[in-house]
Amino acid sequence: MAVRIRLARYGRTHRPFYRVVAIDGREHREGKACEFLGTYDPMQADKNIQVNIERVHAWIEKGAEINHSVASLLNRFGYEAFPACVGENSAKKAAKAKAKRAARKKKDGKTFVKASRRSLNKHKASLKAVRMAELNKAAEAKAAAKAAEEAAANAEEASAE
Repeated sequence: MAVRIRLARYGRTHRPFYRVVAIDGREHREGKACEFLGTYDPMQADKNIQVNIERVHAWIEKGAEINHSVASLLNRFGYEAFPACVGENSAKKAAKAKAKRAARKKKDGKTFVKASRRSLNKHKASLKAVRMAELNKAAEAKAAAKAAEEAAANAEEASAE
């Protein structure tokens, strides 16, 4: 589940009001949020954002992605959007991913490339052709056996008469 910290719009026409929420990325804008983190009212003149920054940092440390608009709002109003430990964690994750890619390299120096849709469809078609050939061969063998049984039955009837 990819959790994102983003704005959910409320209010009425020409009078917007936003909530800062931690929400599953697949949910729609005003969908069911994991947690309500704060509010932003663009219609107020003075400091118009109220956020529980500790909870924002807790979600970011757990792996939540922060929306660009929320990050810029937090920076504009003096909040630190990203805690210091997140930079360390992201550097560690990047180093770990780089090591994983290096370990995955083949002897000839090429990295693994996921098969394309076209090659997968081509492979499916070839497997289907092999299956159809086997089914046709089995059907022909069955028809030949049936014809042999009929010929044997006709031969028995002819010898009986």
